[in-house]
Amino acid sequence: MIAAHGARVQVTATSVEINYSPLMEALQYHSASVPLHTITDVSVQEPSDLLSGWVHLAGADVSVTFSPRQREQVSALIADISAAREGKAPTSQGAVRGMNFVAFDVETANADWGSICQIGAVKFIDGQPTDSVSWLLTPPPGLEHFGEDNIAIHGITPDQVAGQPDFPTRLSQLTEFVGDLPLVAHNAQFDFTALSRASLACEITPPTMIFGCTLLLARAAKLGLANNRLPTVAAGLDVDLTKHHDATADAAACGGIFVALARRAGFAGSCQEFMYSNGFTMGILEPHRVYPVLRDRSGAGIALQRKKLGADPTPDDTAAAIASPESSTPKRQPAPWSRVSTPEVIPEPNTDADPSGVLFGQCVTLTGDFEPYEKGDLWKRIAQSGGSVGKNVTKKTTILVCGPWATKTSKQKRAEELQEKGQDIAIWTDKELFTALGLNEQPPF
Repeated sequence: MIAAHGARVQVTATSVEINYSPLMEALQYHSASVPLHTITDVSVQEPSDLLSGWVHLAGADVSVTFSPRQREQVSALIADISAAREGKAPTSQGAVRGMNFVAFDVETANADWGSICQIGAVKFIDGQPTDSVSWLLTPPPGLEHFGEDNIAIHGITPDQVAGQPDFPTRLSQLTEFVGDLPLVAHNAQFDFTALSRASLACEITPPTMIFGCTLLLARAAKLGLANNRLPTVAAGLDVDLTKHHDATADAAACGGIFVALARRAGFAGSCQEFMYSNGFTMGILEPHRVYPVLRDRSGAGIALQRKKLGADPTPDDTAAAIASPESSTPKRQPAPWSRVSTPEVIPEPNTDADPSGVLFGQCVTLTGDFEPYEKGDLWKRIAQSGGSVGKNVTKKTTILVCGPWATKTSKQKRAEELQEKGQDIAIWTDKELFTALGLNEQPPF
């Protein structure tokens, strides 16, 4: 299926099927099945960044309209019609034209995310895997210890990495393999924070990279699965996963999930545009920080990234995605305010909750983004666990939970000030809160 303006188009061996949405049908657009033998010619007006375009099927006197920037979809339709008229299978049934990226995964030696001992990457061109790499490596200095739990998960032992190249060498090889392509990972914040932490441990500067996240896409797609872990999503979308917790096998499955979700949505286009079409910004790995993939309901961050990156982003362009049009000084990404805004009504704590629960009797404040959960929902769950909710950090606050954010929030700064003054206040990550509430989907995935 190919996405058009208010329609889905599918080319079969004998026809072009155009199915309009109910809204477009109400506006007097009519779905149609156009026999291939009636099409005498195909003419095109490509869409621009601002104006719509169309594909006209001469002979049948039918036109399909495409929205601004849907150039890849136009190309996909023309290619499918050409292939079908030559008796070949439409290429869009297997490929996703323009979807070029590198799927990526790491395995770690211990609980520290920077203790990378294996890197796997698979290159996808037009949605099809074309090349892959699998590298063992010695973990960064100070992070060499192998934990028993990690060995039990992935089976990699200290003996297997002994004598392997170090992290800086493997990072250089990965950078060369990736080139200017964007990357995709399942729970990408883990994998790219791992690169950042490993670089810090080795006292090197990581390259600038942009990345998407299949974990967040799977959550947003509401697939109806038991959870959104990599093997569960792969099975649910009929994507092959040969060996979970082998970095390259996991990367291949991640890439397959990304493409399967695109096909499921009838999407053709770039990796970035698919993330944007689902309401997410791209994450950015920079020399000194990792900007997470964020839900952006306002569209401001997406618009800025789209403007800065264009159709074919490069790492240098990517760094500018968080800079204002007038300045080259990096600034934080526009905030997804609608998601992180503070609800009006504070729920009352459940006095009948289990008093041994970790949140019972605590005064909890949230700051940052908690995708895919709304703050109001988390507030209710905290209250049901017997905790009190505070809108701001005060002298009553005992726990501040910090969700992903581009910079340190004012609430976190205030909590740190109170800590320095002796207040017993814990600062949690969003993952710690999810665990306390039974919502955790922690790595390894």
